[in-house]
Amino acid sequence: MKWARKSLATGRPSAQANADMTPTQRLQAALQSEPAAAAALARALRDEGMAQTALYRLYQAEHVRSDLAEPQLDALADAMDLIWGGGWAKSHALFPQELSQERLNKE
Repeated sequence: MKWARKSLATGRPSAQANADMTPTQRLQAALQSEPAAAAALARALRDEGMAQTALYRLYQAEHVRSDLAEPQLDALADAMDLIWGGGWAKSHALFPQELSQERLNKE
């Protein structure tokens, strides 16, 4: 396994280390960081071109893990609201179109 190099300034994985990590690994690292990191990663993955349905599924898969603590689950749920959009996002949606269960099932 390749270990992420940490920035000497922040102690967080460097941009190059993030580029070498899968989205799942990046999400797991964000969850070990600070609560806002999960939402920030969702924005970054969106900006890198990840589709809304794929992004939601990534966060949903991590949410069902049984080893997460309540703060991590809350951070994931908050980020999932932003990814889903609509009323759940409280005017902070990451995508212009609200996700629907039908779209999630199709795409």
